[in-house]
Amino acid sequence: MVLRNLCFIFLFFAEIYVCAQEFDFKFSFTIPEQNQLWIPDNTGNVYLYGKNTLTKASQGQLPSFSQSIKSIGNIDQILPVNALKTYLFSKDQQQLCLIDNTLSMQSQCLDLEEFDILYAQACAISSRPDLVYVYDQFNSSLYLINTKNNTVVQKVSNLEGIIGHELEISEILEYNNDLFFKTWQNEIFELDMFLNLKKKFTSLHGELLFYKEYIVELKNDTLVFKHMISEEIKKIQLPNISKDELKINGNSFYFSNDKEISVYEFNPG
Repeated sequence: MVLRNLCFIFLFFAEIYVCAQEFDFKFSFTIPEQNQLWIPDNTGNVYLYGKNTLTKASQGQLPSFSQSIKSIGNIDQILPVNALKTYLFSKDQQQLCLIDNTLSMQSQCLDLEEFDILYAQACAISSRPDLVYVYDQFNSSLYLINTKNNTVVQKVSNLEGIIGHELEISEILEYNNDLFFKTWQNEIFELDMFLNLKKKFTSLHGELLFYKEYIVELKNDTLVFKHMISEEIKKIQLPNISKDELKINGNSFYFSNDKEISVYEFNPG
C-alpha cells in the first residue's frame, strides 16, 4: 500500500516522457540560400521569403510559385488565411498586402497609418473572416481591423497599463479564439475573444507554439509540451531529427535546419 502511494506521488510530480516513434516522416522542402523566414499554411504548402523573393512550395501535383516583391519592402510576417488568401506584413512600409494562391497582389495594400497606428510591431490573423490583429508598439495599443471595409472593429488602448508594466511584444497569435502575445522577455499573456486579459503564463516560452491544449517548446533534442491549464509537462526526445526551428499546424510538425524543412505527422498513442 505504501509502495503504491509512493508510485502515485512519483507519477504525479514527474515529467511524463512520450515515445518519439509517434512522429511519422512525410516529406521535406528545400530551403533556398539566404532565406529569412518561412511558414506553413493549412493546406500543407510552405511559404518561404528571402532576397526579396516570395516562394510557395507545394507537394504532390500542385505547382510551386515564386514572385519578386521588392515593391512592398522587406517582409516581416507571412500570414496565411486560407488556400486563396495570404497577408504580407512589412514594418518598413507599415503595410498589410494581400496576395492570392498564385502570389499575385490583390487590390491596394492596407496603409496602417490610416488607422492612426504609429508603429505596427506585429500582426495576427483572426479565425473570423476578414479580421486582422495589429499591435502598435508606439501607443501600446491593440487593434482588430476589418480588412474588407477598412474599419477598426475593436481597440484596446494602453495595453501596458492593463498588464501593469512596459511591454515590448515580439509575436501575437490567435489560437482557439483567444489571442496570445509574447514579449521579448519571453513572457506570454492570453486575452479572450473580447480582448480582455485572461491570464499570464507562469513559465517563460521562446515561441507561441500550440498543440491541442498544450504550449510547445523545442529545447535542443527535446520537445516539451506544457498543458495550458494543469501545467502537466510531457517530453519527447528527438535525437534523430535535424532541427533548429519548429512550427506546428494541426498534427503536422515542421522541423527546419539551414537546408531543409522536414514534415512529420504527430500521432500520439
